[in-house]
Amino acid sequence: MEMKSEGGRVVDFIQMENNERVFRHEYAVSEEVQKVMINDVTNKFRNYVFGEFYSTYVPVLEEYLGEHEIRMEKHRSMLLNLFWGCLLYESSLKDTVSIVEEFIEENYILMKKKPILLPWLREWEKAVPKFYFVGHIFHNGYFIVVDILTRESIEVVMLDPEATPPRKGEIVFGTLIPLGNGDYFPIVDFYHFDYEAREAMASCMLYHFENYLKHETMHDAFIHVLSIMLQIERKIFLDNHQK
Repeated sequence: MEMKSEGGRVVDFIQMENNERVFRHEYAVSEEVQKVMINDVTNKFRNYVFGEFYSTYVPVLEEYLGEHEIRMEKHRSMLLNLFWGCLLYESSLKDTVSIVEEFIEENYILMKKKPILLPWLREWEKAVPKFYFVGHIFHNGYFIVVDILTRESIEVVMLDPEATPPRKGEIVFGTLIPLGNGDYFPIVDFYHFDYEAREAMASCMLYHFENYLKHETMHDAFIHVLSIMLQIERKIFLDNHQK
């Protein structure tokens, strides 16, 4: 058993690494297995996805970014987060080939190193992009975010040492992957909305979600709301820099 109390949460169940068919987000995962998850599987899966699919998605995503006039310094962050969000969503659809299953088939020897890796990697296709408030910051590589829709608090581990440092109270968006022990990591660094835009965004985000969810899927609603949030961010940026 492993106990974890930092951040007010206790994890007291250990993941059965030999025969689990379901990856349980809150159950403990050994440090050895986490190293394989991060250093072997995550890095190899990212490289596989970029090599196979990135160039196909870029033209459509670049059109979206151009319509919203994303600033140059924020362009790559937005592009990468949209890429992963759209790719995993499309891969999860029943009438498409699963990218995760293709990767597992091509890398079965790697995946057999630890049987828990199979259900864990399949969790990627369940992950969706979301908006978060940044809450308590333990340090730049470990902090709490709050899901703006559900108000759930989530502990985030940043794997990228060059990621943008979080700022308490800012709004970010990204796709979180479970790491065990109740921890999560973003596939790529979050997109950090301008701090000055947080109040205007927060004041209307739930309203727009509720409207779109009456007729749209969560994925489509998210894309529509993201568009509105980017317009708010740009307007406030221009207002602040034209004074």
